[in-house]
Amino acid sequence: MVTKLQKGVAIAVLTSVASIAYYILSYQNLLPDELEVRRQQKIALRRQQSAIASAKKRERRETLRKLDRKNHLPKFIDRALNLRQQQLSPDEQRLQLTHDVSAPQTICGRPTAIGTLQDFNLLRQSQKPTCPGTNPQTSNNVNSDENNPPKSLLLLDGGKARGRTGNNLVEFLHALQYSRDHDIRLGVMTGSWAMRVLLKMWMAIDLENEEEWVARFEEAFCLKIFRNEEELVAAGYTRDKISRMDTKELFWYVSSEPLEEYMSSQAEDLRVLWRGYNTGMGVDSSGEVVNDMCSGINAVFGNGEDKSEVVYSVIHSRSLEGEPGYRLLSNVSKHSGCDPVAALEMRPEYIKSILKPLGMLQHPIVFITDGQSFEVLQRLLTDPDIGPLIRLVPEEASWIGGDMTLGLMSNVFIGNPASTFSGFIAKSRVAMGFGHNYLFMSKDGKGGYRPSCGDVCIFNSKVMGVMS
Repeated sequence: MVTKLQKGVAIAVLTSVASIAYYILSYQNLLPDELEVRRQQKIALRRQQSAIASAKKRERRETLRKLDRKNHLPKFIDRALNLRQQQLSPDEQRLQLTHDVSAPQTICGRPTAIGTLQDFNLLRQSQKPTCPGTNPQTSNNVNSDENNPPKSLLLLDGGKARGRTGNNLVEFLHALQYSRDHDIRLGVMTGSWAMRVLLKMWMAIDLENEEEWVARFEEAFCLKIFRNEEELVAAGYTRDKISRMDTKELFWYVSSEPLEEYMSSQAEDLRVLWRGYNTGMGVDSSGEVVNDMCSGINAVFGNGEDKSEVVYSVIHSRSLEGEPGYRLLSNVSKHSGCDPVAALEMRPEYIKSILKPLGMLQHPIVFITDGQSFEVLQRLLTDPDIGPLIRLVPEEASWIGGDMTLGLMSNVFIGNPASTFSGFIAKSRVAMGFGHNYLFMSKDGKGGYRPSCGDVCIFNSKVMGVMS
């Protein structure tokens, strides 16, 4: 007997065959002119699609040309960024030339504006000691040599740190600078706040080659890692020879070095950090597997778009806890000439006055924020020009490291100069050779805004105070 299922299958097959036969007969019955019309329609559709794709490519090239024409960093900054290269010994220069100098450094598949020759990784293999506190001819540790280590040490320890991540990064960079300024050895305890902050985003621990990781970390930052008090004593650092600065003291430290030299050393440190950005491999100081610093870029531009070529802007909105934020920005405004409220409120007119002249109102705008001022985002989303371009980082991919990398690798960055997080992104961008950092903007008297202070200002203590 034929079951109901067999009958159903047979009916479905007959229906499909009948449909195919009808289509073939219908197509065969078309007049030659009708066939030609259909063929021409297909050709026209392909040409239209090709024209649209070509137009998008031309638009992107034109935008990049427009950005490039305005992307040149001032000669002062160029000198500062290349100061370290000029100071390298002949041996160090020859060592650098063994690396690939033709390809620029890339981060998350996007090229930076520096080549590997300039993107120095603090090559410290020369015979002369170069780290602070290790040269017996210049150091305050006059008795130090290979068999007799330096007798004074600036030690970063303790688990507590002042402020948020942006502040903590300033504190670590200030510690490196203090070490250079005072020619004193810098040490870091493995359980310290510094390791906790850094390893979550850069230079994750490789558990399979931990000793090699220690050596790379120490060489990169010219410091010494200690696991416990016993290692300090074994290295010759008795308590009376160890000095400590808490994070508040480090945050408030202002270097007396000339601005050009200060920028050079800060850029050097930032480049080292970003050469070791985490990709989800390795663990942090607490043994937790690290996040991928590329997670934000991958989440926002991972759906078929070429991440290496996509053109986009980033807006970093930081409210700074309301009224204190206005006071901070007002103080920066007095020394930089920037508008005292615009970078906090991020109104559509402000954003458009920056992006429109650059041709960037045709490309995505990624919005990153501390989440304290929803009104800023709401205003931008309801604006007819900006709203359709806004892209938000999915919640599962949103974290400090991912947001930071999105800002670093953007074509245009708009931030708040009173925020140390914005400041760190801007400094990193300058170190990587990127212009188009819009933090210091003042009204131009014509309803728009213009830069009031250049990229150098983010490093200048006369403008930024302790945040420089």
